[in-house]
Amino acid sequence: MKLAELHKIAADGYAGGEGLSEYFNPETGEATEWHLGDSLQWFMHVEIAETFDADAADDVQIAEAIRVMESAVNDLQGAINALYKHK
Repeated sequence: MKLAELHKIAADGYAGGEGLSEYFNPETGEATEWHLGDSLQWFMHVEIAETFDADAADDVQIAEAIRVMESAVNDLQGAINALYKHK
């Protein structure tokens, strides 16, 4: 699987995949430079790109993308919980 394919899978589940080319290069799969916009989607693509292994099997690549997305969810949940404590 190519990096761009992995990005597309993740992006299709996030806001319908709108604006894909804003956040990663559809040819190389590399994340674009950060710019104002949907920074969460950009962050998602950066996390996937940083852990991508072109030599790994598709299921391994998908499992790693799931792992980094779940880690981000846990981090966000921690921030939400801290905010609720001060509400």
